[in-house]
Amino acid sequence: MADLMQIGLSGVHTSQAHLSTTGHNISNVNTEGYSRQEVDTASIAGQKHGTYFVGQGAMIASLDRAYDQFAFSDNIMNTSINAYSAESYTQEKQLDMLLSNESTAATSTVLSTFSSLNNVVDNPNSLEARAVFLETASNMVSQYNSLYKHLEVQYNSINVDIENSAASITELAESIAQLNLKISYLTDKKGIDNPNDLLDKRNEAITKLSELVDVSVIGTKNDMVNVYIGSGQGLVMGDYAQKVVAVNGEPDPSRKELALSIKDKNIVINGSKLGGKVSALLDVREKDIELAFNQLGQNVIGLTHAINEQHGQGETLSGEIGEVIFNDINSLETMQSRVLSHSDGKGTAQLSLQIDDLAELSADEYNLVIDQYDAVEGTLAFTVTNQRTGEKESVALSDLSISKRIDIPNTGFSIGFDSISTTDPMVAGKEFTLRPTRLAAQQMTLEERDPTRVAAADAEIKAITDPNNTGGAKFRITEINDKLDPLYMDEENPLTIKVTNVTGNIITYDIVDSNGIVVTDPSNNNTLGGLTVTIDPLTGKAQFNIGGVVMDLEKGIPAVGDQVSLNYNETGEGDNRNMLAMADLQNAKIMKNNKATIQDIYSGMVSELGTKTENSDIAMQSSAILLNQSFERIQEVSGVNMDEEAANLLLYQQHYSAAARVITVAGELFNTILQSAR
Repeated sequence: MADLMQIGLSGVHTSQAHLSTTGHNISNVNTEGYSRQEVDTASIAGQKHGTYFVGQGAMIASLDRAYDQFAFSDNIMNTSINAYSAESYTQEKQLDMLLSNESTAATSTVLSTFSSLNNVVDNPNSLEARAVFLETASNMVSQYNSLYKHLEVQYNSINVDIENSAASITELAESIAQLNLKISYLTDKKGIDNPNDLLDKRNEAITKLSELVDVSVIGTKNDMVNVYIGSGQGLVMGDYAQKVVAVNGEPDPSRKELALSIKDKNIVINGSKLGGKVSALLDVREKDIELAFNQLGQNVIGLTHAINEQHGQGETLSGEIGEVIFNDINSLETMQSRVLSHSDGKGTAQLSLQIDDLAELSADEYNLVIDQYDAVEGTLAFTVTNQRTGEKESVALSDLSISKRIDIPNTGFSIGFDSISTTDPMVAGKEFTLRPTRLAAQQMTLEERDPTRVAAADAEIKAITDPNNTGGAKFRITEINDKLDPLYMDEENPLTIKVTNVTGNIITYDIVDSNGIVVTDPSNNNTLGGLTVTIDPLTGKAQFNIGGVVMDLEKGIPAVGDQVSLNYNETGEGDNRNMLAMADLQNAKIMKNNKATIQDIYSGMVSELGTKTENSDIAMQSSAILLNQSFERIQEVSGVNMDEEAANLLLYQQHYSAAARVITVAGELFNTILQSAR
């Protein structure tokens, strides 16, 4: 017969396992990632007695966790999606508040500047009105500088988050690999099925990892898993974990990127495909903050350059040509700061980017790749690609000996090859990044602080190009340095420069009167014909000195037969025409192919960002609902129900007591047998 004592003991053992497991469940009700555990019992095979079998008690068949792999996979996917949308909304909301809030936005200071400018229009002789104009302009500059600094703070904060995320990904990967090793050891070497608590810890680490990046999990032998992130980069392979590090960007070292560190070599990961919080950080940085830098810069360049250009058409109280009010957007240092050279080992060169046309200027960034360079001949060809649209502009072989500055069609800027190393010349494939507007808000300064030097009046002399000119040259009067010059402007007989020959970067010209006759210099009786001026190959500019007037060739090369006249423009006290023209710039459509005003650029930026922020908010709320649903699905399967566990505790306590009573009965029967044998 079956041993009643052993049957009772088996009941005690199984009841004890049930009680311990129930207690374990209750103790871990608040443990994050814990899955409810269940004991599965089975009867021990009966012992044959004649024509029947007598049972021998119960045994523990398994101790499993309540777990649904599909629910877990769905949850880590929704965790990643929600982390992306939540981080996007948080960052974009911060950016939106910065650019649209009345206390930090630039709009109010721009309006104040134009309002004070209109006061000068009404009172052109008032030094007080001029001083107020310069003061409000100074406040506007400070506001733009402050906006740039705030953008920079958020940009740097994202870089820190990227560095911290890299450390967290590596830490979690190492934790998963170590858990893989422990689980494999227990199942393979110790023969333990389902080390439940370790499996839960591993899943919890994977869930935390999914907050940072998209995660794919594939099971392997001995209950280990391989973990892939993003678009398939292997992060954990069994008990080996890859190290993820933050590295300086190329060509901008301030732009942190993520990379896999493999055998002391960093392989940059495509951040836009990583998913999770990390992708949100990278996307917001590139598509929102960097775009804000560029759009803000586009706004600043349009504002400062338009006012500077118009101010240069006017005359100060002392009769001088107006100089720049704000910083020169095309100073050599500024132009060179717009070009970043890649560390590609394909040569060394210093390039510069000059803003030429506000109407064509966009907030886009570009890549420039050298297609061909001949150091002996001094010729090169290259291709410029818009990073946003992918549109390409190929520039055919150009002769740098004539001009080192080359126009890039449909961009509003030109590229200057200021210097090319003779010991390390450029080769095909050499790459540069072009950022026309990126730093403009940071570089913005007020250069004029003297109210008497505000050029409210229209200039006495204007450079007027002949509408029939075939060349693309642009001229501007920059200085009236000698009104006593015998050839100084005669209102009845204005002078004209007539181009007679262009060879390379040398322009030959005549100075003629209103009848087309070559002028003679009264001071020395020299005929002013066949004169020459050389275009600076570095800047693309040239300077003409004509009868006490300095005129600059600012852009382009004139064609033979082109003419530019010095026209007299009567001015006097109380003249406000130049200031009026500056005031008109507020509503002039000089940006975006002459379809937008300067203020439209800023308001468009704020409106676009506001729409993005609203969409991110909707996406965050939607993804939160899906995440909550997937979490509830896990809880339905794996969660600990305290009412159920309390009921089980009572049930298994009764089982234990009953099994213990079986043991007592077995003992009593045994004693009865012993007593009967005496």
